Amino acid sequence: MTKSTSPATAPPDGCWGTGPVATDPMGVRWATRYCRAYRTGDVYNYVGGVWQPIGRLNAGDSWFACQAHGPENPPVQQWLNDIWLYTEADDFWDAGGWGGFPATHVTGGVNYGPIPDLPWCPWENTLAKRGVPENTGALS
Repeated sequence: MTKSTSPATAPPDGCWGTGPVATDPMGVRWATRYCRAYRTGDVYNYVGGVWQPIGRLNAGDSWFACQAHGPENPPVQQWLNDIWLYTEADDFWDAGGWGGFPATHVTGGVNYGPIPDLPWCPWENTLAKRGVPENTGALS
């Protein structure tokens, strides 16, 4: 399965446009937005209580549902973050392919800051380290 697409030209910062409505393995429907993953990377989820890779997302324009704080991202040069973007991997081997993609791999972010124009995940309200986000991307 490949979910990366090539919609209209991406702006230089953050997410844009409307992606497909996607349903995760728990049956939750999500409104999505397109964001640019500037490098291929692992998608992570908790499997057996351990935060680990469950799939890979290719570099390019992909859709994402929301973002939330979690474990530290893999660092990329000087870029550091603990925000993960909820999405479905292009190729996966566990957790139905859904999990977190590191913000350090997506254009538009700053160190320990959110990716612009992507809503917070509903669970962020209980996990937020830096304030309580108000908008979430869940449809049901």
